[in-house]
Amino acid sequence: MNRLIYPYDINIILSDLQNKLADQIIREDVTRNLETVAGVDVSFSSNSSAVAAAVSIDLNSLNIVEQAFREVELYFPYIPGLLGFREAEAMVSVLYDLEEGFDAVMVNGHGILHPRSFGLASQVGLLIDKPTLGLAKSLTSGIYILQDVRLNGKLIKLVFHGERVIGAYLNGYYLSVGHKISLKSAIKIVENTSTYRTPEPLRQAHMLATETFKEIIKKKYV
Repeated sequence: MNRLIYPYDINIILSDLQNKLADQIIREDVTRNLETVAGVDVSFSSNSSAVAAAVSIDLNSLNIVEQAFREVELYFPYIPGLLGFREAEAMVSVLYDLEEGFDAVMVNGHGILHPRSFGLASQVGLLIDKPTLGLAKSLTSGIYILQDVRLNGKLIKLVFHGERVIGAYLNGYYLSVGHKISLKSAIKIVENTSTYRTPEPLRQAHMLATETFKEIIKKKYV
């Protein structure tokens, strides 16, 4: 009988799965008229207890349309490059709590800007089958080149892996396609929702997750 040696064999199996699922990611726009974008984030302590939060934003007014949160348990450990297996299920569950729905999702995590082109945002996008974009504050492992490029009359930094464009660097965030959206559209959404440094859907989701988690901890231990 074959016995898995944890965590090494598990890492190899899940990495192979990411390579296969990456082929299913669509890197083009499938929806032209986006009206609402949901931001989703997970806040947690050093153990498995966490709060997942989602906030949908009207793209024209940047007003909050709806918000939801839920307590979750993160059973999979944190392993660099495999964050999707730790947080994707929690994010999907709270997104489904948004009764009004949403047209696209902004995820706190990488999309295709990932060693196997299948980060957390891509995993969430594939699970919910909606346009998804990922934002992260740091790069994962790999060799990347940032290059200034003029796009729609604006000078922005694109992220290259070899000769392939896999993301952009905006306002301190690395942006990449998650699923069913083009990088050009993802950049436009981030620019149009960035009243502050963090785009509004993600900013609101992060605040909701963090504050809710603090309140839960306070009720439990104070």
